[in-house]
Amino acid sequence: MNGYKVFTHDYRSPIQETDTGWDGHTLPFVLPRVEVDPGPGECAAGWNFCADIETALSIAGFWPSGWSAVVVEVESADAIARGHKRRASELALIRLCDRDEVETAIRTLSRDWFGEHADIMADQQIAWYAALGRPNHNETAVEDGLRDALTARGLKWHLRRYESAWAAWDAWAARAARDAWAAWDARDAWAARDAWAAWDTWAAWAARDAWAARDAWAAWAAWAARDTWAGWDAWAALMQYYAALRGWVQATPETYTVGLQDAYAHGMAIVIPTEADLLGWAMVEP
Repeated sequence: MNGYKVFTHDYRSPIQETDTGWDGHTLPFVLPRVEVDPGPGECAAGWNFCADIETALSIAGFWPSGWSAVVVEVESADAIARGHKRRASELALIRLCDRDEVETAIRTLSRDWFGEHADIMADQQIAWYAALGRPNHNETAVEDGLRDALTARGLKWHLRRYESAWAAWDAWAARAARDAWAAWDARDAWAARDAWAAWDTWAAWAARDAWAARDAWAAWAAWAARDTWAGWDAWAALMQYYAALRGWVQATPETYTVGLQDAYAHGMAIVIPTEADLLGWAMVEP
């Protein structure tokens, strides 16, 4: 039985972040044998995968670790199918799926989710998928992008580069520990106010039996739920973009996209308010 499995950027299984032992390059590669639950549940023990790329991405997310997902065609001789998933005790990785295949899957999902706005929302999701792959490494371009992002959001803040993502995170956490409300207010000012308004409106709309909207809403929630700042930034930008297209919020669709997407595309690991009127950021390791 063939199908497709999503991995994180460091080649872990995304839901439980299981270490697979795969280096991302050796193909074909057989994952370690595991116990498989033969029961009727859709989610159960075993190597999980899906029949098509669209289903795999809608479950695992486009950027499950704050980085672009890796999609692989897989094969198993002992797989069982349960609901939208398949699982096996042994799984062979056959080949990496190329960018065109992933983009086609995103466009297919977008047609189900976004109706008349499907094309432009697919373009936006694909752009974030590309950016979160961090294809470039240019500190000057990151700083330029962040300045553009601050201007688009009407924030007159300063920038500070940290030596690592952990250092930036620790600076934010230290502030949160001593002044939690101020730290979260700064986070809201940077990335969330319009996004939360959009979320609330979308939730109300989905509750009126808009099944496709509910699916996209749940998927975006999952993509942002890994507590990755990059995943949150992409979620907020996309949510605000769609809400502005629908007229749910009074803002331009690009407000949370301008500059920020470029900064990630040029190698930014994290961006986060670390002091009053100060935006901290760090690069990924080259």
